[in-house]
Amino acid sequence: MAGKGGIFESIRASIQNEEQLALQFMFPFKDKFKLLQSLTEYRNREIPSWSVLGVFRRKYRSNLLRVFQEETNINKIAVDRKGRLEGSEIVAAVRTKSKEDEE
Repeated sequence: MAGKGGIFESIRASIQNEEQLALQFMFPFKDKFKLLQSLTEYRNREIPSWSVLGVFRRKYRSNLLRVFQEETNINKIAVDRKGRLEGSEIVAAVRTKSKEDEE
């Protein structure tokens, strides 16, 4: 027996459109934290420091360091928005292509 929405709802949920496939190709993370990390723009000088923090976070399974890194990533997106621009460019390119195909 199918879920609450029936068999058609489960079929619809399993079909992915081109935008979702493109975004999954560019950002192949199921974990929301890793996705947030990949969407955050860092200067080259900052990368080693954040990498060391990530190593300590994983080694000691520190929830505090995870929250700190997550908060920083969220706030950095609000400042730079470059990672978000990449995602929006993917969506816009797919929509433009589908509009051209319709014409």
